[in-house]
Amino acid sequence: MTEANLVVRMATTIIFPAAMRYQSELASACANLKTIGHDYKMGTLEDVTAKLRGMQLAVAKLEKLMDHEAKDAHAEAKHLCEKVLPAMGEVRTYADALEAVVADDLWALPSYQEMLFIR
Repeated sequence: MTEANLVVRMATTIIFPAAMRYQSELASACANLKTIGHDYKMGTLEDVTAKLRGMQLAVAKLEKLMDHEAKDAHAEAKHLCEKVLPAMGEVRTYADALEAVVADDLWALPSYQEMLFIR
């Protein structure tokens, strides 16, 4: 359960804020372009927004699954393996997707590329 708590905490205190700041920057850029009469595409903004919504739903699902009381250790282990672990993976999928699009200067965690090549 410690790992699941960490996933929720990292999502809510590190990943959400970074992605929301990026979303805000994109929205401001779109609004500024609209103000001066330029055509703009909102694809990136829509993509980030969709990924954020998906991650929020995945975190809420994980939190709900963590609020589970099993009758014994075996039932708890089975619940963690069959329900909680896949939900953690879903959160991870959205985190990885956001890492790929959020600006590097806003992303507080080391990226996969940074871990591989230590820049």
